Amino acid sequence: MKYIYCLISLKKEAHFGPIGINDEQVFTVNFKEIAAVVSDVRDNNFEVLDHGITHQKVVEKMMDEFCLIPMAFGQTSTDTEIKAFLSQRYLELRKLLTHLEGKSELGLKVMWKKDAILKEIANSSDRIRILTKHLNDSPGENPYGLKMELGKLVVDELDARGKKISSEMVSELSKSAVEYKLNEAMGDGVIVNAAFMVEKIKEKEFDERIDRLESKYKDWITMRYVIAPPYNFATLKTVR
Repeated sequence: MKYIYCLISLKKEAHFGPIGINDEQVFTVNFKEIAAVVSDVRDNNFEVLDHGITHQKVVEKMMDEFCLIPMAFGQTSTDTEIKAFLSQRYLELRKLLTHLEGKSELGLKVMWKKDAILKEIANSSDRIRILTKHLNDSPGENPYGLKMELGKLVVDELDARGKKISSEMVSELSKSAVEYKLNEAMGDGVIVNAAFMVEKIKEKEFDERIDRLESKYKDWITMRYVIAPPYNFATLKTVR
């Protein structure tokens, strides 16, 4: 069986050394100018924390040199099935690789600086200031109802500001992107979780937009920005 990391544009067979899962040799199974990057495996028992890291490292190494379509973690198949898949879906795969050529996936995650934004909200709302002062001065006078009202006001304001910043960032960054995808903002304090497909010749322009947005909101947010394989735009689940 072969473990499949990704598909690349490559006519000739290639070997990349013992960098695969369980230190197996990584090489290609080719059909015309499309190749599956694979290594031999003995079973289908893969651990995300161990083998998943190896999977990612192999894909990232390929990304340094080739345009690629990443495979989802844990995909295995036989030589015959891989070649049949590449043959049957050749035109579709070639079109997708052509679309991805010369582009990068740029991932962006934006999170609140919780203490800073809560302080800003408290200082900018008269009602929140009044409720906070009343709770501090008169803790015995129906504190539960006041706390509920105060909490709702803070959450609503946080949500409104988050939506405003998210909308502004996506609108601004999409001007330098071919396409983008908004993912669920999972995790406490995450307000943007997005991926942008950007032409490599426009990466500097995209970076400059990131810098301006980060400078504008630096007191309230933290930004995490990475170049990644195009998982959000081209991941294949299976070759069967």
